[in-house]
Amino acid sequence: MNSTVTSKSATGITLGLMLMFLFNACAAAATCSPARVDVGGYRVWMQVAGEGEPTVVFENGGGDDASVWMKVEPEVRQHSGVRTVLYDRAGLGQSDPKPGPYSIDNEVTALEQALRQCGVSGPIVLVAHSYGGFVSMLMAANDHRVAGIVFVDANLPGFFDDTEVKRIQAVYTPQFGALQRAKPELARVMIPLMQAYSETAKRVRSVSIPLTLPVIDIVAEKTWVDTPQEVAAMRQTHASFVAASPARQAVFAKGSSHQVMKDRTDLVIDAVERMVVRVRDRK
Repeated sequence: MNSTVTSKSATGITLGLMLMFLFNACAAAATCSPARVDVGGYRVWMQVAGEGEPTVVFENGGGDDASVWMKVEPEVRQHSGVRTVLYDRAGLGQSDPKPGPYSIDNEVTALEQALRQCGVSGPIVLVAHSYGGFVSMLMAANDHRVAGIVFVDANLPGFFDDTEVKRIQAVYTPQFGALQRAKPELARVMIPLMQAYSETAKRVRSVSIPLTLPVIDIVAEKTWVDTPQEVAAMRQTHASFVAASPARQAVFAKGSSHQVMKDRTDLVIDAVERMVVRVRDRK
């Protein structure tokens, strides 16, 4: 057979496969703009918007839905020319509750499945607030698609030893009854999450993310812990985390509460846009 013909045929097949892949990816993204995606017996609300790499995935805090990013996501998408993903974890916002007992691994599995179904193959930048830090840490430890993280006053495993977990549960457990009366749907999500906190903390302490993975760690001046001792311990945890690798950078959100994306929107947007540049430069 003529080698030129063979070469042209191979090129045509390769181009055809690439076009098919791109078409399927675009079609998958279009079906998630927005949509509730089945992740194994329940549906997770996803919104995929924009075009361009990397894909920026926003991970909400404990009882929050994706609306907490409403000031940040459009700015990042438009200014950086990236695809963005907003979603609600099981039982929050527009997502179905997950049947059965709570496990943080189920949160990670659901996100990974939903991203695949929406055609998100990577690279991914995770932007995680509060409890979302746990979810992002577990995902980044094993998912090769994660190319960078921006932590927004996020939970880091080192702070949540057994003593701290017991303190948290002692504070929140007496509030379960009031939460059930005032917000029963939120209670159905948060009470099992809090009851599983000890196992969750042990799980996230058992993993680590690559030291070469770029991370920007934003810490709020007025975070969610109360006592000066806890504030000092939390800041030390974040300082030690950043000091462990030159790929990690610290940002202090002066004047901000725990809701940094609302109090210092500019700071969060800047950090995400800088992370997008870092990830692009590494390619």
